[in-house]
Amino acid sequence: MAKQLLAIVRGERIANKSAKGKPAYAQMKGLMNYIAYGRYEDHLNQEAKPRGLWLDHNGNPAAHKETLHWAKEKVHRYGYEHTYQLLLSTRYGGLTAADFNHVLRQGSELSDMREWRMMVHEDTDNQHAHVILLRREKLANGRYKEWQQKMQTELEQLQAQRHQERQLETEMTPALAAVQEDEAALEPAQHRGWEIDL
Repeated sequence: MAKQLLAIVRGERIANKSAKGKPAYAQMKGLMNYIAYGRYEDHLNQEAKPRGLWLDHNGNPAAHKETLHWAKEKVHRYGYEHTYQLLLSTRYGGLTAADFNHVLRQGSELSDMREWRMMVHEDTDNQHAHVILLRREKLANGRYKEWQQKMQTELEQLQAQRHQERQLETEMTPALAAVQEDEAALEPAQHRGWEIDL
């Protein structure tokens, strides 16, 4: 029987070049629009609603337009030739943006990518984060696999930890409510006899 994974890290590399070999970010822009708003066909004749909020590597929010500008600058001004789009997916959810950023920081020593934009989606069966990272040079295949495995391991550990915390919280909630009820019932009895009529 195959092991059921608690989390998955998948990736794709996009070359930031046009058919003529010039810097281009059109494909990345299309991907970022999809991440932010979903499929174009799903919004025909209606206003597209954002699926989440873009966050940078420090967890700071960024508007979609600002995020597109960041990507365009990386390609056209600074010569980043490769985009890595990652999908970090969890079985049980409950992770925070800070958790996903922690996972990405753990992998940054291997990828040498220390800046990214991320959007966490909660609108499907499995919580997941889309991440856009850029690099001037392509990562070697072995290094890419090592990077992916490092993040996979870290994400699985975090998912297991958060899932266990939620289970304990669920088990503790009824017990805590019972204790609070007992304390509330005892409180009037404890103060009886202390009243002084003046």
